[in-house]
Amino acid sequence: MTPLKVVTFWVRPLDEEPLPEARARLEALLAVFYQAFPEYTGALAFSQSPRPPRYVFVYTNPSCAGLFPSAGQFLQGLLQQAFPQGEVRPYGRVWLETS
Repeated sequence: MTPLKVVTFWVRPLDEEPLPEARARLEALLAVFYQAFPEYTGALAFSQSPRPPRYVFVYTNPSCAGLFPSAGQFLQGLLQQAFPQGEVRPYGRVWLETS
């Protein structure tokens, strides 16, 4: 996988079943993320579409240019654990390593 500077994660259900209400799950997930990456505290927000299939979005606020690859990979793993019935897709910019 190409390292990304992630700005948005999109979670969609894999089958016909919509995702469950996610507010409490996402609040707990972000608390774990902020413990591991305190430099991003307050930089993330989330939303869930009100109608089925109830997509979930986790995104950086305008003051944050994106998550560095290690933080993005960690958050993607948390989202995959929280939504095993969903597909987690990261969106952002390719991270170019500078020598």
